[in-house]
Amino acid sequence: MPSRPLLIGHRGYPAKFPENTLLSFLAALYYGADGVELDVWLSGDGHPVVIHDEDTGRVSGVRLEVKKSTLRELRSAYLGAGQVIPTLGEVFKHLPRSALVLVEVKDVDVVEEAVRLVREHGREESTVLISFIPEALEKARSLSETIRLGLNVDSLDKAGWGFEKKGELALYSLNPPVEGLEALGGRAVGYISKARELGLKVFLWTVNDAETASKWSRLVDAIMTDNLEAVREVLHRPGSE
Repeated sequence: MPSRPLLIGHRGYPAKFPENTLLSFLAALYYGADGVELDVWLSGDGHPVVIHDEDTGRVSGVRLEVKKSTLRELRSAYLGAGQVIPTLGEVFKHLPRSALVLVEVKDVDVVEEAVRLVREHGREESTVLISFIPEALEKARSLSETIRLGLNVDSLDKAGWGFEKKGELALYSLNPPVEGLEALGGRAVGYISKARELGLKVFLWTVNDAETASKWSRLVDAIMTDNLEAVREVLHRPGSE
């Protein structure tokens, strides 16, 4: 584990810029993030597009279903600040290879293209494919023996599945929500210790309170946040490392 956790911009820097856009990702790095987290779906014409929701309604003035719309149609959804929905390939092209990219796979259909792009852009060492969907991780592993995979955890049962499948899938990380660790209380340290014993990194999401970030900073490998500057400040305080 590093002396301080990696700081990951959740969907870029959405507190200041439109989420899941090239501007937001580059701004996250500018404001001190070590990497970014983003979400991918497959468009109706086969492009891995970067957006969190199943449709564009929340982030634009028009509602288009991602899986039923072409890339050209999705580009018509204006996200603000001069931004439109990017493709995963565009993100890889514009972000430096030194930046860690956590690619959350939102659907099994996009796995093959996501794996192909990681390889095509030489991003195996700086990308982790993460997902709540076990089948997506299983498919990714069937396509690549080397790609890094992370399981997003939303229940103790899901965590148990991750512990059980760590060896078979060669999981790289287990990614719990901060609310879940808070709810576990004293048992959270045991949960993290078990992950470490299995060789898993622990990426914590989504921590937007600086003091909460400070509380967990010595126990986890990465912290995802929407509130980059505030969390960065507390992580870089003298004596916090």
